[in-house]
Amino acid sequence: MPRPAIIPRHDDSNGWWEALPPPPPAKLLAGSHRVQTAIVGAGACGLAVALRLGLLCPDDEIALIEAERAGFGASGRNAGFMLNVHSHGPPKRIDILRRNMRLWESGLSDLRRMTVEFQIDCDWHDFGRIYGSAGPDGEKHIDEIAETLDRLELEHAWMTRDDMEARIGTRFYRRGLHTTGSALVNPAALMRGLARNLPVNVSLFEVSPVVGFETDDDAYVVETETGQVVADRLVLAAGVFLRQFGIAAGRYVSMATYASLTAPLSDGKLAALGTSEPFGLLASSEYGATIRLTNDKRLFFRNLFEFAPNAPTPAPRVSEIGKLHRKGMLNRWPDLKDTAFAHSWGGTMAFTWNDGAIFGEYAPGLFAVLTNDVSPMTRAAAAGRLLADFMEGEDSDLLSLQLGIPGASRLPPRPILDIGIAIRRGMLHAAAHKEF
Repeated sequence: MPRPAIIPRHDDSNGWWEALPPPPPAKLLAGSHRVQTAIVGAGACGLAVALRLGLLCPDDEIALIEAERAGFGASGRNAGFMLNVHSHGPPKRIDILRRNMRLWESGLSDLRRMTVEFQIDCDWHDFGRIYGSAGPDGEKHIDEIAETLDRLELEHAWMTRDDMEARIGTRFYRRGLHTTGSALVNPAALMRGLARNLPVNVSLFEVSPVVGFETDDDAYVVETETGQVVADRLVLAAGVFLRQFGIAAGRYVSMATYASLTAPLSDGKLAALGTSEPFGLLASSEYGATIRLTNDKRLFFRNLFEFAPNAPTPAPRVSEIGKLHRKGMLNRWPDLKDTAFAHSWGGTMAFTWNDGAIFGEYAPGLFAVLTNDVSPMTRAAAAGRLLADFMEGEDSDLLSLQLGIPGASRLPPRPILDIGIAIRRGMLHAAAHKEF
């Protein structure tokens, strides 16, 4: 029986989660359950599979098993940008970017529809996004982003330094570029809201980490610390922990990024910030800072990427990086010197070498899905729904598009991989130091 070497247990303070009211008590997996399908992982992918599969198979019993709480893991830890398109620098192939856009836009449409249908209070805001450039690397990349948006015929507008100061309250950035189409949310609230609205034939078990699984008489036996599920089919949607189950090992890189969030700012602190209107800013540089002012007036700051083969990131490292976030905040808004971050946390993302897919049936009755690279939330919403369609033989042009994506290619072995990542990260850090 494969036994995951790493159990996903975060011990840091996810500010998006902490900003919400306490959730109802978790339903733990206890005893033995017999179902038609078991899904491991209640992040964006797993929830999308469960939401779709529950509707396609109304007479089936489906178990959704989550190691922590839905919304507390990686899908509830990102910057909350629901992206329709995103690219740093000129895309290697515009046709691949257009293909990805169809998937991202489909996932964005799903999430927008469900937010309205289920009345999910997740501070959904169709702001779009601002790209900001503060130094030479940002200036180079913002021009490339504008060129890409031109080629895609997507609406965008330039912002001068004065425009940036008027909109986000700082002259830190030389230029900005605003584009529409994407949305901002509290990602933990969105995930929690989707989990509350699962079809009636889907049972969600939380705080139930999987410790192993095996096949037994053409069924899968999924073991947790307190119970088991026996299922005809098994879907693995465990994010960067997927390789713990023997899927796609050596075909994606787990990278950690870090965020901090203030308490709601007072009127006086909003005056020091220079704006009270919500916004979302992405650095045009690959290694710059992501910043938001939320609907409830909290300042969010995210930067720094690290190789994280043994995610989750321990709380002491997160606390250390939170100090770098404070320095970045004061570089932009020095009058906020008396403002502290209430929460700092880490989250993980998967990157593949060739923008390749991890999607499909890996053994009879064993399915897996992992979103990779950019736009993880919208990509996950589409990929999870399409995997459920694939399992049930529901054909579509979008599914054909997804199935046409090449599989993730094999990466160099460690420690060669570690050295290559360290060199690449060092080069990006050096080029983008003005963007911090």
